[in-house]
Amino acid sequence: MRLVVLVDNEPGPGLRADWGLSIYVDSGSWRAVFDADSDPAVLEFNAGKLGVDLGSLDFAVVSHHHLDHVGGFLGKGLFREGMPVYVPPGPTDRLESVGLRPIVVESTRELAPGAHAVGPLQAGHLHEMALALGSAGSRALLVGCSHPGVDALAARAASDLGGTISFVMGGFHAPSRAVLDRLAEISGSARICPGHCSGDEAKAYLRSKYPDRYCEFRSGLVMDI
Repeated sequence: MRLVVLVDNEPGPGLRADWGLSIYVDSGSWRAVFDADSDPAVLEFNAGKLGVDLGSLDFAVVSHHHLDHVGGFLGKGLFREGMPVYVPPGPTDRLESVGLRPIVVESTRELAPGAHAVGPLQAGHLHEMALALGSAGSRALLVGCSHPGVDALAARAASDLGGTISFVMGGFHAPSRAVLDRLAEISGSARICPGHCSGDEAKAYLRSKYPDRYCEFRSGLVMDI
């Protein structure tokens, strides 16, 4: 299974940065995106540079309904009409207005072979879910902004799905050191890849305390699990 970071706050060579997040997933039998940044133009530009055809996706997953994670879906013609988009509880009218088909996820469930929506968990009035990829022997956990806590999302994935977490990547929402230490404990020996809204302080702490587990996250990053 191949993961490609299409958009992050930090750009890779020749790519554009934006305040948002989008990760492409190719399992070999299905293709999807997790979140879609805030700007359709940035998403389309980076996807083109990275050789990703957004019009050929089988489905998409939205971590939560903030614009920096769903804005890219609003570019008309960028995604195929009727594409299923798995979302947590929240407003779906924007997705419907551009011909997409939102499917509300109420609890952890399989979306496709090797892909599970985890959660959703609640932070105030906001619902957020993660995406677990792979099998019990090796899973990657993709998180959008981790408003309920990246440690809480990892704990839910471990509780609901079991197995070994090999990667945790995405937005950690400027977490405290205690949250990061709990994440490190829950995820065992997993690589930890903070991006988007994680913040420089969290990155520096992880880089210093867990140097063998830390990985740089930016647009253009490619990982195989």
